[in-house]
Amino acid sequence: VRASANAVGNASAIQFGDFAIDYEKPFDRIAYGTLFEKALDCSMFDEKAIRAKASELGFGDAETKNHWLLVSDLFDAHAEQTIEQGRPTFVTDFPSAISPLTRPHENEPALSYRWELFVGDMEIANAYTELNDPDLQLQRFTEQMDGADDEVNAFRSLDEDFINALRVGMPPAGGLGLGIDRLVMLLTGMESIRDVILFPLMRPQEQSDEIGS
Repeated sequence: VRASANAVGNASAIQFGDFAIDYEKPFDRIAYGTLFEKALDCSMFDEKAIRAKASELGFGDAETKNHWLLVSDLFDAHAEQTIEQGRPTFVTDFPSAISPLTRPHENEPALSYRWELFVGDMEIANAYTELNDPDLQLQRFTEQMDGADDEVNAFRSLDEDFINALRVGMPPAGGLGLGIDRLVMLLTGMESIRDVILFPLMRPQEQSDEIGS
Protein backbone atom coordinates (compact mmCIF):
# COMPACT_ATOMS: atom_id res chain seq x y z
CA VAL A 1 0.00 0.00 0.00
CA ARG A 2 2.79 2.42 0.91
CA ALA A 3 4.70 1.60 -2.28
CA SER A 4 1.59 2.29 -4.34
CA ALA A 5 1.08 5.60 -2.55
CA ASN A 6 4.69 6.60 -3.27
CA ALA A 7 4.22 5.68 -6.92
CA VAL A 8 1.31 8.08 -7.41
CA GLY A 9 2.52 11.08 -5.42
CA ASN A 10 3.46 12.35 -1.99
CA ALA A 11 2.69 9.37 0.24
CA SER A 12 2.62 11.52 3.35
CA ALA A 13 -0.39 13.54 2.19
CA ILE A 14 -2.65 12.04 -0.47
CA GLN A 15 -5.95 13.87 -0.61
CA PHE A 16 -9.19 11.92 -0.41
CA GLY A 17 -12.35 13.95 0.00
CA ASP A 18 -11.96 16.49 2.78
CA PHE A 19 -8.85 15.00 4.36
CA ALA A 20 -5.29 13.96 3.55
CA ILE A 21 -4.08 10.42 4.26
CA ASP A 22 -0.54 9.78 5.50
CA TYR A 23 0.77 6.48 4.12
CA GLU A 24 4.39 7.26 4.98
CA LYS A 25 4.30 6.84 8.76
CA PRO A 26 3.92 3.37 10.33
CA PHE A 27 0.25 2.43 10.25
CA ASP A 28 -1.68 2.56 13.50
CA ARG A 29 -2.77 -0.65 15.21
CA ILE A 30 -5.60 -1.24 17.67
CA ALA A 31 -7.37 -4.36 18.93
CA TYR A 32 -11.01 -4.87 17.96
CA GLY A 33 -12.11 -5.05 21.59
CA THR A 34 -10.21 -1.90 22.54
CA LEU A 35 -11.73 0.10 19.69
CA PHE A 36 -15.18 -1.29 20.53
CA GLU A 37 -14.91 -0.31 24.19
CA LYS A 38 -13.61 3.18 23.40
CA ALA A 39 -16.47 3.84 21.00
CA LEU A 40 -19.34 2.23 22.92
CA ASP A 41 -18.20 2.43 26.54
CA CYS A 42 -18.79 -1.26 27.26
CA SER A 43 -16.88 -4.52 26.90
CA MET A 44 -17.74 -6.69 23.94
CA PHE A 45 -17.74 -9.67 26.31
CA ASP A 46 -20.49 -8.22 28.54
CA GLU A 47 -23.66 -9.56 26.92
CA LYS A 48 -26.04 -7.71 29.25
CA ALA A 49 -24.31 -4.39 28.57
CA ILE A 50 -24.21 -5.11 24.84
CA ARG A 51 -27.96 -5.70 24.70
CA ALA A 52 -28.63 -2.57 26.75
CA LYS A 53 -26.38 -0.49 24.48
CA ALA A 54 -27.97 -1.90 21.33
CA SER A 55 -31.44 -1.12 22.69
CA GLU A 56 -30.33 2.40 23.62
CA LEU A 57 -29.06 2.94 20.08
CA GLY A 58 -32.31 1.78 18.50
CA PHE A 59 -31.50 -1.77 17.43
CA GLY A 60 -34.88 -3.48 17.18
CA ASP A 61 -33.41 -6.96 17.68
CA ALA A 62 -31.35 -6.05 20.75
CA GLU A 63 -33.04 -8.63 22.98
CA THR A 64 -33.24 -11.51 20.50
CA LYS A 65 -30.20 -11.40 18.24
CA ASN A 66 -27.12 -13.50 18.92
CA HIS A 67 -24.75 -11.65 21.26
CA TRP A 68 -21.76 -11.70 18.91
CA LEU A 69 -23.81 -10.70 15.88
CA LEU A 70 -24.95 -7.70 17.92
CA VAL A 71 -21.31 -6.92 18.74
CA SER A 72 -20.50 -7.01 15.03
CA ASP A 73 -23.45 -4.76 14.15
CA LEU A 74 -22.52 -2.25 16.85
CA PHE A 75 -18.89 -2.25 15.72
CA ASP A 76 -19.84 -1.65 12.09
CA ALA A 77 -22.31 1.11 12.93
CA HIS A 78 -20.46 2.96 15.68
CA ALA A 79 -16.84 1.84 16.24
CA GLU A 80 -15.48 1.87 12.69
CA GLN A 81 -16.31 5.54 12.23
CA THR A 82 -14.10 6.49 15.19
CA ILE A 83 -10.94 5.41 13.33
CA GLU A 84 -8.96 8.51 12.35
CA GLN A 85 -9.57 8.98 8.64
CA GLY A 86 -6.11 10.29 7.83
CA ARG A 87 -4.31 7.40 9.54
CA PRO A 88 -4.32 3.91 7.97
CA THR A 89 -5.15 1.55 10.83
CA PHE A 90 -4.91 -2.18 11.41
CA VAL A 91 -7.75 -3.51 13.57
CA THR A 92 -6.53 -6.79 15.08
CA ASP A 93 -7.74 -9.68 17.23
CA PHE A 94 -11.28 -10.02 15.91
CA PRO A 95 -13.69 -12.10 18.01
CA SER A 96 -13.53 -15.78 17.09
CA ALA A 97 -17.33 -15.96 17.13
CA ILE A 98 -17.56 -13.74 14.04
CA SER A 99 -14.48 -15.23 12.38
CA PRO A 100 -15.51 -18.88 11.91
CA LEU A 101 -12.71 -19.82 9.50
CA THR A 102 -9.95 -18.26 11.58
CA ARG A 103 -7.49 -19.85 14.00
CA PRO A 104 -8.06 -18.73 17.62
CA HIS A 105 -5.37 -17.41 19.94
CA GLU A 106 -3.87 -20.19 22.02
CA ASN A 107 -4.10 -18.23 25.29
CA GLU A 108 -7.37 -16.43 24.50
CA PRO A 109 -9.62 -18.62 22.31
CA ALA A 110 -12.33 -15.93 22.21
CA LEU A 111 -9.98 -13.87 19.99
CA SER A 112 -8.67 -14.85 16.58
CA TYR A 113 -5.62 -14.30 14.38
CA ARG A 114 -7.48 -11.92 12.08
CA TRP A 115 -6.98 -8.29 11.15
CA GLU A 116 -8.53 -5.75 8.82
CA LEU A 117 -6.93 -2.63 7.39
CA PHE A 118 -8.98 0.56 7.37
CA VAL A 119 -7.96 3.57 5.30
CA GLY A 120 -10.04 6.71 5.05
CA ASP A 121 -13.50 5.53 5.95
CA MET A 122 -13.17 2.13 4.25
CA GLU A 123 -11.99 -1.37 5.00
CA ILE A 124 -9.52 -2.23 2.25
CA ALA A 125 -8.05 -5.53 3.45
CA ASN A 126 -8.99 -8.59 5.50
CA ALA A 127 -6.46 -11.23 6.54
CA TYR A 128 -6.31 -14.20 8.88
CA THR A 129 -4.60 -17.45 9.78
CA GLU A 130 -6.73 -20.36 8.60
CA LEU A 131 -8.35 -22.68 11.11
CA ASN A 132 -7.28 -26.22 10.19
CA ASP A 133 -8.71 -28.15 13.16
CA PRO A 134 -11.70 -30.11 11.74
CA ASP A 135 -13.43 -30.65 15.09
CA LEU A 136 -13.22 -26.99 16.06
CA GLN A 137 -14.29 -25.95 12.57
CA LEU A 138 -17.37 -28.17 12.82
CA GLN A 139 -18.19 -26.62 16.19
CA ARG A 140 -17.80 -23.12 14.71
CA PHE A 141 -20.09 -23.88 11.78
CA THR A 142 -22.71 -25.35 14.11
CA GLU A 143 -22.59 -22.34 16.44
CA GLN A 144 -22.83 -19.98 13.47
CA MET A 145 -25.96 -21.71 12.20
CA ASP A 146 -27.49 -21.76 15.69
CA GLY A 147 -26.91 -18.01 16.02
CA ALA A 148 -28.54 -17.10 12.70
CA ASP A 149 -32.24 -16.58 12.18
CA ASP A 150 -34.47 -18.94 10.18
CA GLU A 151 -34.40 -16.75 7.07
CA VAL A 152 -30.60 -16.84 6.92
CA ASN A 153 -30.45 -20.58 7.60
CA ALA A 154 -32.88 -21.25 4.76
CA PHE A 155 -30.01 -20.43 2.38
CA ARG A 156 -27.22 -22.03 4.41
CA SER A 157 -26.15 -25.62 4.97
CA LEU A 158 -23.31 -27.25 6.90
CA ASP A 159 -20.33 -27.66 4.56
CA GLU A 160 -19.49 -31.29 5.33
CA ASP A 161 -17.18 -31.57 2.31
CA PHE A 162 -14.99 -28.82 3.75
CA ILE A 163 -14.89 -30.54 7.16
CA ASN A 164 -13.93 -33.84 5.51
CA ALA A 165 -11.17 -32.09 3.56
CA LEU A 166 -9.77 -30.75 6.82
CA ARG A 167 -9.81 -34.26 8.27
CA VAL A 168 -7.69 -35.49 5.37
CA GLY A 169 -5.14 -32.86 6.32
CA MET A 170 -4.58 -29.15 5.79
CA PRO A 171 -1.20 -27.53 6.44
CA PRO A 172 -0.83 -24.21 8.28
CA ALA A 173 -2.13 -21.50 5.97
CA GLY A 174 -3.23 -17.90 5.87
CA GLY A 175 -4.58 -15.43 3.40
CA LEU A 176 -5.08 -11.76 2.61
CA GLY A 177 -7.86 -10.19 0.60
CA LEU A 178 -7.08 -6.69 -0.68
CA GLY A 179 -9.75 -4.46 -2.20
CA ILE A 180 -7.82 -3.22 -5.22
CA ASP A 181 -10.70 -1.05 -6.46
CA ARG A 182 -10.98 0.67 -3.08
CA LEU A 183 -7.23 1.21 -2.93
CA VAL A 184 -7.29 2.80 -6.39
CA MET A 185 -10.14 5.05 -5.21
CA LEU A 186 -8.08 6.20 -2.24
CA LEU A 187 -4.92 6.84 -4.24
CA THR A 188 -6.65 8.70 -7.07
CA GLY A 189 -9.13 10.68 -4.97
CA MET A 190 -12.17 9.09 -6.60
CA GLU A 191 -15.11 8.92 -4.22
CA SER A 192 -17.25 6.55 -6.31
CA ILE A 193 -16.13 3.01 -7.05
CA ARG A 194 -17.78 3.31 -10.48
CA ASP A 195 -15.03 5.75 -11.42
CA VAL A 196 -12.29 3.13 -11.03
CA ILE A 197 -13.96 -0.06 -12.28
CA LEU A 198 -13.28 -0.74 -15.95
CA PHE A 199 -16.81 -1.92 -16.74
CA PRO A 200 -19.01 -0.76 -13.85
CA LEU A 201 -22.54 -2.06 -13.44
CA MET A 202 -24.76 0.87 -14.31
CA ARG A 203 -28.29 1.51 -13.16
CA PRO A 204 -30.80 0.51 -15.88
CA GLN A 205 -32.09 3.47 -17.83
CA GLU A 206 -35.74 4.09 -17.13
CA GLN A 207 -37.88 3.90 -20.22
CA SER A 208 -41.27 5.48 -20.55
CA ASP A 209 -44.18 4.41 -22.69
CA GLU A 210 -43.66 7.54 -24.76
CA ILE A 211 -40.25 6.42 -26.08
CA GLY A 212 -40.51 5.87 -29.77
CA SER A 213 -44.01 7.23 -29.98
